[in-house]
Amino acid sequence: MAKSSRSSVIKTNNRRLKANVFGPVEAARAQRLSARLQALAAEPKPQKDVEMNEEPVVDEAKEPVAQKDDTMEVDGAKPADKKPNGKKKVEKRRGKKSSIVFPTRGPKKSKK
Repeated sequence: MAKSSRSSVIKTNNRRLKANVFGPVEAARAQRLSARLQALAAEPKPQKDVEMNEEPVVDEAKEPVAQKDDTMEVDGAKPADKKPNGKKKVEKRRGKKSSIVFPTRGPKKSKK
């Protein structure tokens, strides 16, 4: 018969494998990851694009750059409803019962 995983021999062999085989592999992997992270930390940080943060330069001879607004202003317009049109509230059906009725039988007789 096969030995169960609770066997002391199996436990001893698994401990030996973890210490001699898998332990050094995990240590080497951790060392490689640490070296890679240290190399990334030692690199200089990339410069941010300064031109994107500056405001646009406007020539005095040309018209000034205006901010565009995507919304249109309409006189006397009502604010848009937040409820989507076309969707109706679904009402639950109440009061309808099944039309199938099973016949009742007489009282159960107990067996003694």
